[in-house]
Amino acid sequence: MVLASQAQHGMWITEVMHGTGTAYHMPFAMWFDGPLDREAMLAACRAVLARHPVLSRAFEERDGSLHLVPAEAGPPVAFVLEPDPAALIEREIARPFSLSAGPLARFTLAEVSASRHLLLFVGHHLVFDGMSKDLLVRDLAAAYSGASAPPLPMPYGAAEKPSPEAEAYWRARWHEVPQVVINGVARTPRLAERGETVLLDLTHDMPDLSGVTRFEVFLAAVHALLHRYGNADPSVAVAMSTRTAETRDHIGLFATELPVFSSRSGGSFRELALGLRSELRELNAFREVPLARAVGGIKPRVALAPVSISFRRRAPEQVFPGLELSVEWKMSNHMVRNVLHLQAVDGDDGLRLTLHYSPEVIARQDVELAGEHLRKVLRAVAEDPDVRVADLPLPVAAQVTTAAAPLAVPDAVPVAGEAEAELVEQVRLIWMEVLRMDHIAPDEDLYDLGGHSLTITQISARIRKRLGVEVPFDVFLDDPTITGVAAAIGGLRS
Repeated sequence: MVLASQAQHGMWITEVMHGTGTAYHMPFAMWFDGPLDREAMLAACRAVLARHPVLSRAFEERDGSLHLVPAEAGPPVAFVLEPDPAALIEREIARPFSLSAGPLARFTLAEVSASRHLLLFVGHHLVFDGMSKDLLVRDLAAAYSGASAPPLPMPYGAAEKPSPEAEAYWRARWHEVPQVVINGVARTPRLAERGETVLLDLTHDMPDLSGVTRFEVFLAAVHALLHRYGNADPSVAVAMSTRTAETRDHIGLFATELPVFSSRSGGSFRELALGLRSELRELNAFREVPLARAVGGIKPRVALAPVSISFRRRAPEQVFPGLELSVEWKMSNHMVRNVLHLQAVDGDDGLRLTLHYSPEVIARQDVELAGEHLRKVLRAVAEDPDVRVADLPLPVAAQVTTAAAPLAVPDAVPVAGEAEAELVEQVRLIWMEVLRMDHIAPDEDLYDLGGHSLTITQISARIRKRLGVEVPFDVFLDDPTITGVAAAIGGLRS
C-alpha cells in the first residue's frame, strides 16, 4: 500500500525519518495492579498487532513513492522481569526504530512484582497518534477479556492533489513566524533538542464560555498570552484529527499539525475566542491539505510554528477483568522541536497540561512562569469573559532581546569544500535522477529546484541503498546542496 503523502499524515515525512532522535517516538505506559494473566496479556498484545497491521510494517521506497511492507523482524512483543521499571522505560524510549526493516511499534510487558505489571508501548509517529492511544487500550482490553475483532485493512493510501480552493486558502493565510517572544525574549526553534517537561493542573482554572468549546477557550488563552508578551501576529501550530467515519477505529497517523494565526486586536477575550473558532471552522475544511503542496516552495524546518498545542479529550475508562489500570497518557520522549509545546489531556478527572521545552532554548524558570501566566489568563477570563486582551493581568511586554542561537552543525560533518569529487558526483547523479534533470550544479539549492519533503525522502533512500549512509534530515535544513550533502556523507562515513 502506498504511504499517504503529507495530506494524510500532516507532517514533513522526511523530518520524521531523518535526524530527529526520539522526537517521533510515542511512548505510554499501562500499570496493572492485581493477578495479571501474563499469557493472556501477551496474546492480547499480539491480537492488537493482528488487528492493526500498520504497527508491524516497515517502509520501502519504490518508484518514487513510499510503500508499507511487512517488517523483517518478528512480532514486537516481549516479556521481562524488571525490578527497575524506570530504567526499562528509558531504554525502550531511546531504542531506535529501523524504518526500512520495521516493525514500527513494540510492546514490553514487565513484571515489577507478583501483583504489579507494567505494559509499555512505544510506537513511531508515522504509524501512531494521540487518539491511537485510546484505541489501543480499548482493543487491548477487549482482547484480554476474550473478545475477538477482525483485522482492519491497511489505512493509508495515495493522496489527491489539493483543490484550487485549498490552494487559495493556504496561499492567502500562510506566512512565516520564525520566532516567539516569551517573557521579553525572542526565541527561535532549533534542531530537535533534548526535552524536559513542566506539569500543570488546570482543572480548577478552565472557564466556561458560551458558544465556545474548551479547546477553543484554551487556544484563545494561549494566543492572548502571546499577545500580552508582545507578539503582534502569533502563530500556534494545532494538532487536528484527520479521521473519517471509515478510519475512526484505525490505529495509525491520522493527525495533522496546522498553523492558526491571530492578529493584534484591542478587543475582548470573547471576541478573540469567537474569531479563532470561526478560523478553525474554515480551516477544518482544508485540514488534510499539506502546506507544502498547497503553497509551494515552503522549505521544511524543525517546527511549523514556535508554539504548538495538542489538546485531547480522554476516552472512557477501559476494564481489564480483575485488574486495576493506571495509564500514563502523556509520557515524554525527551525531545522537543518547538520553543514550547503544550500537551493537554482533558478527562473526567480534570485538565492536565504538560509543557514540553528544551533547556537549550528556554530556561525552566521561564517555562514555569509562562505556565503561571497562562493560569492567570484563564482565571481572569473565568471572572470576566469580556475582559480586554490588553487588560489581562500580565506584565507589559518588556524590551525584546534575542536568545536564539544559530543552527548547530554536527562536529563530524566537514565543510562542503572538503567533500571528495567522486562522492559529489555520486550525490549529483542521485539528485538528477530524482528531480529528472539533465544537469544540476553542485551548489544549487534543492528547494530552488522544486525539491520538497518527498523529494528528500527519495534522495535519502537512494543514498542509503547505494552509499550505505543514513543522512540526517538536519543536513537538508542546514546545507541543501549537493556539496553540503556529500560533505555530510563523508563525515558520517568517517
